[in-house]
This record gives sequence, C-alpha cells and structure tokens, in this order.
Amino acid sequence: MKNQRLSERLHGIWPVMVTPYNEELEIDLPAYRAMIEWYIEKGCHGLYALCLSSEMYNLTRTEQMLLVKEALKINAGRVPIAVTGNLGASLQEELSFASSMHELGADVVMLTVPPQLSSNVELRNYFMEFVNKTDCNLGLYECPYPRQFHLSLELITQLVETGRFYAFKETSCNIDKINAIIQILKDSPLSLMQANIPFFLDAQIAGADGSMNVVANWLPDLVIDIYEKIKTGNIEEASLLHLQLCAMEMAQRSVHPTGVKYLMSKRGLPIKPHTRLPQKLSSEERKALDLATKLWFNPDGTFRTLVTESTILAS
Repeated sequence: MKNQRLSERLHGIWPVMVTPYNEELEIDLPAYRAMIEWYIEKGCHGLYALCLSSEMYNLTRTEQMLLVKEALKINAGRVPIAVTGNLGASLQEELSFASSMHELGADVVMLTVPPQLSSNVELRNYFMEFVNKTDCNLGLYECPYPRQFHLSLELITQLVETGRFYAFKETSCNIDKINAIIQILKDSPLSLMQANIPFFLDAQIAGADGSMNVVANWLPDLVIDIYEKIKTGNIEEASLLHLQLCAMEMAQRSVHPTGVKYLMSKRGLPIKPHTRLPQKLSSEERKALDLATKLWFNPDGTFRTLVTESTILAS
C-alpha cells in the first residue's frame, strides 16, 4: 500500500551523516547530538543516519544500533530518517537487521546493492525478499563500496511497481539516465535523491526530488539555498551558487570522511577528524583546508559573502 504521507516527506537535502569519534576512536555521542541539532537548525529536510559515510562497515552491530537509536531520539520526529538495513553476514541477518531498523522507527530502510549479484533477475529476487518478508518502508542505495553498481532502468521499473520503495540514492552521474529515471518514477511513491553534486543542478531542474549527499554534512545551508532557488524558479542565481558549491565540494574529496569532519569543525561543530579507516588526514591536507576555509568562512563558521554577480555565468 502506498504510504502517501511518507512519500510527501521524502524530498529536499539530506546529509549522509558521518560518525564522530573521540581520541580512543569511540563514538562521540555529544558531538553526534550536536551534529543532528545543527542539521535540523540549518533546514535539512531529512537525515541519512547509517551509511557509507558513517563508516557503517567499521562499526559493531551494537554501535550501528546506537547511532540509529540516538538519531531517532534526538530528532524526535522533526524530519524523516533513513538508515541502511541490509547489513549482515547472511540474508537472514540482513532481513532481521532491516526489520529491527523499522521497529526502532526509521522512516526508510535503505538497501545497498549486494556485491555478489549482477543480473536483473538475481537482484529483483534479492530485493523482493525484503518486500515479502519485512514491513519496512524500503529504499535503494547505490553504495559505491565494496562495488560501484548502477541499477538498470528495467529493474528500477519492476521495483517501483511493488509500491514499497520510497527513496532512491542514485549515483550514476549520467544525466540521460537520471532523466529516464525521473520519467519512470512519475506518479510513484519513490523519490529520486540524486547523490552527486556536479549533477545536482541539472537533476533538480529535471525534476529530481532532492539529494542525499556528502557535502551537506558541512555545507547544508548552501545546498538547501540552491535547492530552494531551483524550486522557486531562480535558476540563474542557483546556477551561480552551484558553480561555487562544486569548487568547494572538491576540498572534501582528498580524504573521506576525515576531510569532511575537519571541514565540519570549521563550521563550529565539536567534531574531530578521527576515523577507523586506514587513510588519515595528512598535515599537507590539513594546511590546505585551513587556508581554503579562511576564504569561505568567518571565524565563527558563518559564510563570508559569496559571489553573486551574474556576469560569471556568461563566461
């Protein structure tokens, strides 16, 4: 049955949340709570609380549950929350964990593409296990790790027809495919949450419902501003701000998620650039981010004036 109320809430800008750690690499709950309040204060339309940026594969089951419980508690129903549900060593474990996420109160339980399956038949049978054996409001997540894989238009159409899928974190970086997906999703409950910032402007103009993306961790206000300008028809100013967003977004790419965590600290959040992943933020990268953020932010983390002259678009 179509959950119309949920479908109407799945739009706008959603940060794919990182996990803050203390010096001992334990989850820093005070920092996590501050992040959630900051996102909501900035106007985020939803939160993706357990995903690749959260280092979900480097968390214990207890820690995965803790993050979700804490996000739901602090959020207290103010915005919808998505979490990844198919985490486990077997299909049965994945089904059980997905159901537990639904029972905790997650609005959408996202399903990554299993790395061992590739054909439409295999993938459809896999996703239908969650349709038939859980009560979850389901979503699709083209997670880039451990394998980057993009769902076919045929499979997307088949899954839409179940009426059980509500959010699609899409990562193809192919505007022709994005346009085709938008047509497939018309009059369905499934919201297209395109993930890649270089394609953000084009996707939103074409009719995407929103975006679940990394840069919204540290620039939620800027991404939301662009999104709202697009929706109100102010395409020229949205285009100019998008140019600047793309340039700023490149700063986070050298080391993820530590770069994003360091940039979040520049916005005033009490988060350290700690990670359980092997690659750390180098002194050179830290220095570069220190210099770049002086151009973008005031000492209190607020924005310096961004360029607004339309002449740049004519070049």
